[in-house]
Amino acid sequence: MSLKTLENTRSGVGGRPGRFRAAARKLGKALAGSVLAAGLMLASPKPARADSIELMAGNKNATLDLKASADITNRLGVFIRARPSVDYAGNLSSFGLADLTINLSGGLDAIGEVQLFGGRAVPRAGMQYFTKTGDFSLYTLATIGLDSRPYLESLAVLRCAPALYKTLRLLAQVENVTDVGASGHDFSTQRIRLGVEWKGWGAGAAADLTETGNSPKPRDGTFGWNAGGFVSKRF
Repeated sequence: MSLKTLENTRSGVGGRPGRFRAAARKLGKALAGSVLAAGLMLASPKPARADSIELMAGNKNATLDLKASADITNRLGVFIRARPSVDYAGNLSSFGLADLTINLSGGLDAIGEVQLFGGRAVPRAGMQYFTKTGDFSLYTLATIGLDSRPYLESLAVLRCAPALYKTLRLLAQVENVTDVGASGHDFSTQRIRLGVEWKGWGAGAAADLTETGNSPKPRDGTFGWNAGGFVSKRF
């Protein structure tokens, strides 16, 4: 499953400082790899750019979320996303993707995608759409796998950032990812952020929820959560 590795919900939380240091080192190495991947996009005829980076630290694990993109032509672009995650025992997991986008009209793009997780590279294809009205924005993506075990994946990000005072803004965002296979619901995650943003810097409370299977329940591990805080930077 594409995002099970990404959302590592191990319940063990180490209490020893050495474990925290080991987790920080592994997360730092993963970040270095993500930055290197973004740097490869500099081969594009037009400048590559980091779109955003977020660090979310919760009661179960910490996750970096790096997004970067580059325009090849006015209608053709490249986008990458890397999400390394580490728990407080030092166990590292990661998820990444690379998209080739072709603008069809306005905010509508065709997508060719490769997802990287669990030692696999899975090709996918689909469509994405982005729209913004005032302080509200909506991004949606739908893809299907092109391998021997295809499944449908939908992603939606709703963001609201109204002004509070001068350059200070309220930040409220919900991201939902859902995978559906031949047997029904396979996996979902919701990433909820609520805080403030100042000149592209954001901080506040965060919660990541996960559901696995058709009847997720907390007692059997098919429903999980990771709650804490986040800091972010939009470029």
